[in-house]
Amino acid sequence: MIDAHVHVWDLTRRRLPWLAPDDPLRRDFTLSGVADGQLMLVQADADPAEVGDLLALARRNPGVVGVVGWFDLLDFPDRLPDDPRLVGVRSPPVDQTDPDLLTAPAHVRGVRAAADAGLAIDLLLRPSALIGAARLASAVPDARLVLDHLGNPTAATTEWCAGMQALAECPNVTVKLSGTAHLATDDLRALVDVALELFGSERLLFGSDWPVCTLAATRAEVIRRTTALLPLATHNDVFRGTAQRIYRPRETAQCPNTPAGRS
Repeated sequence: MIDAHVHVWDLTRRRLPWLAPDDPLRRDFTLSGVADGQLMLVQADADPAEVGDLLALARRNPGVVGVVGWFDLLDFPDRLPDDPRLVGVRSPPVDQTDPDLLTAPAHVRGVRAAADAGLAIDLLLRPSALIGAARLASAVPDARLVLDHLGNPTAATTEWCAGMQALAECPNVTVKLSGTAHLATDDLRALVDVALELFGSERLLFGSDWPVCTLAATRAEVIRRTTALLPLATHNDVFRGTAQRIYRPRETAQCPNTPAGRS
């Protein structure tokens, strides 16, 4: 399995202003909490220095097969770290609910530059912004866009379904089944069913969103619940194959013949 959404942080190096002073997540999280399987480290801080930290960590830990780091898409750098473990960029917009920010000229230029550099682009958005993501996907058809956390829905609302339908019509968009630990199983089942119908397993991938998921469930519980909600025939795609195709990590093993989550 490739867990395509894991965070780590050291609070002596990261400020993480999105964590309140009394947030239970305001403590250090290291890779010792996710010792099994292969994983992708995803940005937690809007700081380019974090990218270097994550890449250094990946170099010391062969289980880390890729890093999705933060670079400012509104002012994308001319030079990137020369490290094959850098496979993606995530630079959330200031307002994750505003669809127009995604197609602002500077943002489109940044996404195009990231795509030209060979990076996938993770999108952290709310349902009202999904239509803007679809417009972005059409504007930069060569970009490999990954929608994190199913677009952060609370339920399969009309707004969310319409946004997902628009994104499904863009072949360069995939959806990450992540950030769902807080949802009731029936609500998650409805969301997964819609995503699977619209995108197919070849455009879905799994991420535990550890350690954020621990506010509601352990990482093992998230893996078990997601596995149970998906047909067996989809497991190789969702738990490994799609991550390999979209992020293109250079150090992963060949996709196994046994379904993910059953080895």
